[in-house]
Amino acid sequence: MTKYIINGGNVLHGDVRVSGAKNAILPVLSATLINKGITRITNCPDISDVRITAGILKDLGCKVNLIKKKEGNIIEVDATNIEKTTIGSEKARLCRSSITFLGAITARSKEAEVAFPGGCIIGDRPIDIHESLLREMGIETTRNDSAIKTKLYRTDCNVENDKHVYLKFPSVGATENALMAAAGLTESVTVYGAATEPEIVCLGNYLQKLGVKIQGLGTGCIKIRGLKEYKKDIVTFKIIPDRIEAATFLISAAGIGDNIKIHGCETSHCLEVINVLKRMGTRIKEHKYTQDGEAINFLEISETSVTKRLNSPGIIIADAYPAFPTDAQSLILPLLSVSKGETFVIDKIFPKRFKAADELSKMNADITNTDFGIHIRGRKHLTGNKVQSHDLRGGAAMVIAGLLAKGQTIVYDKEYIKRGYDGISEKLRALGADITESQNLS
Repeated sequence: MTKYIINGGNVLHGDVRVSGAKNAILPVLSATLINKGITRITNCPDISDVRITAGILKDLGCKVNLIKKKEGNIIEVDATNIEKTTIGSEKARLCRSSITFLGAITARSKEAEVAFPGGCIIGDRPIDIHESLLREMGIETTRNDSAIKTKLYRTDCNVENDKHVYLKFPSVGATENALMAAAGLTESVTVYGAATEPEIVCLGNYLQKLGVKIQGLGTGCIKIRGLKEYKKDIVTFKIIPDRIEAATFLISAAGIGDNIKIHGCETSHCLEVINVLKRMGTRIKEHKYTQDGEAINFLEISETSVTKRLNSPGIIIADAYPAFPTDAQSLILPLLSVSKGETFVIDKIFPKRFKAADELSKMNADITNTDFGIHIRGRKHLTGNKVQSHDLRGGAAMVIAGLLAKGQTIVYDKEYIKRGYDGISEKLRALGADITESQNLS
């Protein structure tokens, strides 16, 4: 248990840099199993989910080394030899993204067994969609009470017809599994209804570096043609910036910031969050500069709640990319709670992902759970209180609420926040926030 103690009301100012994306690094780490060689991943966030995934790789027989660097961590995975094709429940339950090992191990070893994954409890996240698409690809799947098993119907895939698989929903995890499993087949696989998130493109770009031929990344129709085997001695790959961490700082800046500059984010990945904040009255300007021959973006946020009360955007609908992200839905609730007017928030991905709303009501927010979503009537301020973190983004939302609130807020967190944020307290303190952590509390 970690306790975050926040004395609210400090105006934030200065510069902050976005870490590598949690939702990009985890599937790429799984995919390193496909290559019988070394992968060197740069811009790696040091978060608990990365360390859990690294532990799974080690358990399978890989050599893994995390190199801490101020300008962006490096993680090296040597998957030349693996010893196992099974991930047990004691490992899989620690991290939701463990499900993506199903496609990666199948591509490498032609069979796999992965226990049902864990992660945050934010709503139904069925895995039947993973099973059905793998079966359509010619991969046998079976399950028992605790795990899913896969096995290729045949290994001489060159004689098979090209495969066409259809996703009933643009699931990110299922699309990732499809990309990785298809990398182990030599006939082409076309995935219809694929997810289009930047993290999918990132994974596809890594697979292309290994030699997988992929067309249509970033669209709903992706065609993949793999190889029988992958032996790249050393592959170097950079992880994209974390758009949800960028959203966290964008929303914090809008609520209690004064000309904050957010460096290293990819603006095109955050457009809907930026558009909502602009509708509320903030001014967000993009700048570009070159550092060590590399083009870098930064966003400057001004005209925030520090100088005026922001307006409600009216309605926010969280949906699949490029819509407003479900992972940012909890994050913006504290800002909406102190904005002028009424706001309705609907989440089409996780319709019941509103536990943060119950915690915000303890802080004087006028926020109501309805049959279709959340209804918020903005008040002039939040009041500090003791609150709980129920999941990763809900925990970050409580931290934002503490920054905005009058008085002291204490966020009790069962290590959810560190699953997705690399040094959030340190970054906020560098901006002027009064936030401290206490560890190992019962």
